[in-house]
Amino acid sequence: MRKGSDLIGKPVVSFDTGEQFEKIHDVVFDQQNNQLLGFVVDEGGWFSTSRVLPLSGVQAIGPDAVIVPNKKVIISSDSDQRFRSILARNNILKGTKIVTTDGRDLGTLTDLYFDEHNGTVEGYEASGGLFADSYTGRSFIPAPQTLKIGEDVAFVPPETADLMEEQVGGVKAALQEASATVSEKAGDAQDAAAGQTIDQAKGRRVSRAVRTGEGLMIAAPGQIVTEQVINRARTYHVENDLLDATGLTVTQAAGNTVQATGQQAADSLKQGAENVKQGATGLWEKLKETVSGAQDQAAEKLEEQRINAALGRPTDRVILDPQDNVILNAGELITHQAVKMARAGGVLDILLSSVADVRAEIPPENLKADHAGEASLDAQEHSQPGTSAA
Repeated sequence: MRKGSDLIGKPVVSFDTGEQFEKIHDVVFDQQNNQLLGFVVDEGGWFSTSRVLPLSGVQAIGPDAVIVPNKKVIISSDSDQRFRSILARNNILKGTKIVTTDGRDLGTLTDLYFDEHNGTVEGYEASGGLFADSYTGRSFIPAPQTLKIGEDVAFVPPETADLMEEQVGGVKAALQEASATVSEKAGDAQDAAAGQTIDQAKGRRVSRAVRTGEGLMIAAPGQIVTEQVINRARTYHVENDLLDATGLTVTQAAGNTVQATGQQAADSLKQGAENVKQGATGLWEKLKETVSGAQDQAAEKLEEQRINAALGRPTDRVILDPQDNVILNAGELITHQAVKMARAGGVLDILLSSVADVRAEIPPENLKADHAGEASLDAQEHSQPGTSAA
């Protein structure tokens, strides 16, 4: 897409010779077919007719020049009936007020946007009017199928104004899709960022021009983003520029808000927010369960280490159960049975905190069990048949 005024003043260069031989003075617009036919390169005078460059004769439109195959593509306006009739009517496009047939003022026409390949007019730039930007005072009017230009006013269908209204999109549309679970959204987030985020721009208004490095217009200031605009942004890899121009970025898309339009949209937004809240609550509960489980495992590990360190060592006090039954007396060795009884009585922590310090004064006889251990050498010798002392 190109902006008409961007071409005014550009030199026309012949490809076969490299010579700059003309300059663009104006655009020639066919209101009946809503199409740009070409450009005026010589406005003519009293004794000469104007000369024009048909769009079909343009080889390329660059940021600094319009390239044509050769000088022969420049023709007299009288030699082509379409150019002759349009220039004869002298319909002045710039400065014409655009009004819908039901009486809504859309502003004063200042420029047009067209497809550089076939000349189809995609829209107009207007100053003032119902949808004028509060900062620039400009708006984008999508090209209607019919445009009737009179002496002072150009009439467009009422649907044109409807197309200029910012539609449900962006964050509101994303929030309405939040009925899916948080876990599903989280899993798809990275894959969706490149493709789905640009789709959130659909229906939003562009605040500034989005262009390629070669000057091709992707979206005009004030234009409502359509599927065509999104596809064009994808083709030229300027998705992030388009998002930024609509007030969205990949990282900020979920942080912007849009005004609800109608009760139905408000209900959908409320439901979407509730779904997000429920999903977030579920995620938080799951997170708490995970943390709690990790804490329990850590506590069990610590308890196991304390038990292992206490087994076989004497206590430094009497260990009682809740019924005041003696589990272990002071100085008695901590056994697996003692640990089991202490745990059942809810006094395991007391038992493990009562392991005798090496500095505790305990009679030596109390530091040993009253019989040999089953795994001791003495016990093994007595258990082997036919073994006798020498």
